[in-house]
Amino acid sequence: MSFGFSVGDFVAVGKLIADIITCLQESGGAKTDYQELMRELTALDHALRSLDRMKPSNTSSTALDSIKFSALSCRHLLETFLRKIQKYDRTLGVWAKPGLGKSAVDKVRWNFDGRNEIQALQNYLNQHVNTIHILLAEHGLERLDMAEQRILDDNLRTQERLDKTNEIVLAIKDDMLAQVSAVKTVQYMLSELYRVVCGEMRVSWNTLGQLVANTCVSTQQIYTIVLEIRNHVTSVDTRWSFFQEPVVIEDAFGFKFPVPSEYDFDMLQTIIQLRFKDVPGSSEVRLGNYELCETRCRDKRLNKNARIHPGAEITMAMIVGVASPEVQACPVPSCGSSRVVLHAKGGMIW
Repeated sequence: MSFGFSVGDFVAVGKLIADIITCLQESGGAKTDYQELMRELTALDHALRSLDRMKPSNTSSTALDSIKFSALSCRHLLETFLRKIQKYDRTLGVWAKPGLGKSAVDKVRWNFDGRNEIQALQNYLNQHVNTIHILLAEHGLERLDMAEQRILDDNLRTQERLDKTNEIVLAIKDDMLAQVSAVKTVQYMLSELYRVVCGEMRVSWNTLGQLVANTCVSTQQIYTIVLEIRNHVTSVDTRWSFFQEPVVIEDAFGFKFPVPSEYDFDMLQTIIQLRFKDVPGSSEVRLGNYELCETRCRDKRLNKNARIHPGAEITMAMIVGVASPEVQACPVPSCGSSRVVLHAKGGMIW
């Protein structure tokens, strides 16, 4: 259920109480005439402030809202009384303007009407504050009953959990006893097995240990002999795979291959033609458009009468076209030079 009030209603009622007390203090009457009423107003203000500070719980929200709604029901009566006081306060208060006739009439009227209003409001506020206190007391008792019920429920659940825990502990105890018995049985079996292994098989283990020790000694001796053999064996020098150091030939593709130095020039040409049998440039090689020269001295070209020494390095060079004195232009494609100069060592320069 929803009640039509907010926090601002408590502030408004508190302001009404403060305004009424101020008007009563500024009026010209005796303080004893309004002392009880101001005491009741102060008590109401304290009760409303305490009620406003109370926060509802999940279970007591509706009950607390109804108490707050009932406590704020005095707002209309306080507003009516404040309007009456303010009407008389303009002629009877400390800020009243001089006027003997009207002041006397208002004073007489206030003495008859005001006292009855004050007494009625005082009685109402007394009952209203007592009602608020009673409702709060009932609300507190209800919350205590609910708290007590929750405590009883919690105790019951705790007791049930303790009973279940006790049952689990007893079951664990029985399992532990069974496990202890099983462990003792296994321990006895292991002790018997250990006695059998250590007693009957001790001789076999000693024999096996001696055999392993002898094997290790033999293996160490064999390893020592292998190391001595390795230290006395020299590595093979691949340079002397032939009877003499071979001749190294670098072909037109840049590949190097050895040839025995006992081969003559014709055999070298045969080997080169065989290597270029099925590769690019084979036709030029078959036509003899290549030459052989020493790698370290390219001016020394080899021919049939050349003597090849062991370890020599020979380079093969392809001849692009055969120049003759009748050639009037450079045979190299995309050159187009027509100026020809004979070189002193042979050949032509374009």
